[in-house]
Amino acid sequence: MSQSRAASEHRFKLSHVAFFGRTLDEYLRMLALEQESLTGLRILDVASGPGSFVADALALGYDVTGCDPLYGGDPETIIAQGKADIVACREQIRSHPGVLVYDDIDAFYRSKYAALDRFAADYRQRRDTGRYVAGALPSLPFADGAFDLVLTANFLMVYAPLADGGMHAGDEFGLAFHLRSVEELARVARCELRIPGMHTWTQPPERHPYCGPIMTRLQELGFAVSLVPSDYDDGCNAAAHACNQVLVARR
Repeated sequence: MSQSRAASEHRFKLSHVAFFGRTLDEYLRMLALEQESLTGLRILDVASGPGSFVADALALGYDVTGCDPLYGGDPETIIAQGKADIVACREQIRSHPGVLVYDDIDAFYRSKYAALDRFAADYRQRRDTGRYVAGALPSLPFADGAFDLVLTANFLMVYAPLADGGMHAGDEFGLAFHLRSVEELARVARCELRIPGMHTWTQPPERHPYCGPIMTRLQELGFAVSLVPSDYDDGCNAAAHACNQVLVARR
């Protein structure tokens, strides 16, 4: 049995989609992007969460919209959710040593709180301006081809069922959900979409079993698809493995 299928050995479990964010620098590394490549593009960040990517990119003059199921909610309520999910994630890591291993766990969590603080300030200011839009895969509230570049970080693959190498204790985000979601991301992407973390959340990480079907579906939709390396430390030690890759799909 491959390790990606050995659910009983994969003890890190998420019962819900955590409201958990990252900084602009983490986004760029996770998605194998150069900051300058964002210039002149209309960008959508799906499952954006309490990350600072939208806030930081807007401050730098980029045209970015974030989309998340919790957007539109009361700021204090969703910010509290973000803080609770950071604490819960850290407790999971503490309780299950060896499942996720970071070079500097304290720096990792400092960046989570920094991202949340930056998000909180910007969300309070801009939540009614159209920069933070409520929506969830596999059905997004945007027109066909509305964005030049579509990104989604730390949702797909991560929340696949445990038996398929993900972290989710349920089965609602299985392969069928992933394929519907990819079709929706492709629908709103005029030029390009990027999906990181094409590996299992096991030790050692393996190529995610959904990677092949996703690539095939995007090719059927008319995209040229490739996998490019990422050096982002997501705790899976994937940097030491060829499977630490970002899926890049271009029309």
